[in-house]
Amino acid sequence: MKRKAKLLWKRDNSSVEIRTRGELPDGRAALDEIVARGAYLHLEQMTHEHWWMGISAGGKYFHLNVRIEDGRLAVHLSDQHDGNAKWEGDSREQES
Repeated sequence: MKRKAKLLWKRDNSSVEIRTRGELPDGRAALDEIVARGAYLHLEQMTHEHWWMGISAGGKYFHLNVRIEDGRLAVHLSDQHDGNAKWEGDSREQES
């Protein structure tokens, strides 16, 4: 069964929303979308196969890492204010 969820933070005319869809093989919610309004972004290439982005909006600050792992595009999002808040996803096909 597909589980959809969203988290939303708003502050100072900016917002950030994290949407999840389905589950990773270990049962954690899979990252589906990040929607930010009035955000500050910092994108940096770390290596040939790894990019990092800082996202600041809604009173929150996130790190988004995008990389190639085992031939798949993999993403990892972490809340820099709450070290335990993390979401991941990859380019595996999802059921509708």
